[in-house]
Amino acid sequence: MPDRTRPLDADHGRAPQWSAADMEPTQCCLCGVPGRLVYRRPPFEVVRCPVCELVFVSPRLTPAALQRLYDEPAYFDGGVYGDRARWSPAMALQRTWARGRLARLTRLRPPPATMLEIGSGYGLFLAAAGDAGYGVRGVELSRTGVRVAREELGLDVFCGQLAAAPVEPTDLICFWDTLEHVPDPLEFLRQVRARLAPDGVIALSVPYISSVPARLLGAGWWTLKPEQHIWHFTPRTLTLVAARAGLVITSVVRSPIRALNAGRLDSLVAFGRALPDRPDGGAPDV
Repeated sequence: MPDRTRPLDADHGRAPQWSAADMEPTQCCLCGVPGRLVYRRPPFEVVRCPVCELVFVSPRLTPAALQRLYDEPAYFDGGVYGDRARWSPAMALQRTWARGRLARLTRLRPPPATMLEIGSGYGLFLAAAGDAGYGVRGVELSRTGVRVAREELGLDVFCGQLAAAPVEPTDLICFWDTLEHVPDPLEFLRQVRARLAPDGVIALSVPYISSVPARLLGAGWWTLKPEQHIWHFTPRTLTLVAARAGLVITSVVRSPIRALNAGRLDSLVAFGRALPDRPDGGAPDV
């Protein structure tokens, strides 16, 4: 659920330095073509697909470099989580988002529905959902996050990529501030659809590059973060990627005064469902 924060070097308090061996080029996940330069943030470049206009980072960190980044305790602590041991503005926001999102999900699929959260972090949203009566499971790449969720909160959280996690039909699949991090959002959403019950609901949050702060600040946009935010969506490109994966976005909330998106000027919360399969049992035509 957390919007990821840039980790610091444990010894020097600086952002880590990346070598050429940590970097790899990539192409648009929808069109399979290289992007055209939008912003240069050495050693990264933010580019836009000339066909579908999806924005992404290329070159970007390799999976091995990303794993090192996500395993840093500083990746979670001191940022959007703040100090988990006491009250902080960051934790107040986390709780506000959780209340607002659970209220909406309860109307769509009430407890005791099953819920899978992908990118579950320390498990704070999962714990709140479990307290509300949902049957909860999580998937998280950060070994630090998984340890906290399992040992401190007693949650069932799989450590690794979604593709390696068990495939079980689930009523609600949530991924808060996760889609911008995954190596291939199209394949990720296909994996989500494979785990979604026939009448299931998806719920996600994601920064969007067509927001007012992103357009005004350009390369200085605080959410650009090319180390970790490797895909940048607009409502239109999010809908395109979801449709190619067999999902339809049914509603989008962008208002920063709604509890489920409180204080977020450059992020949206979206809900969706699976497109129906073809009559022959194949995947939907999109």
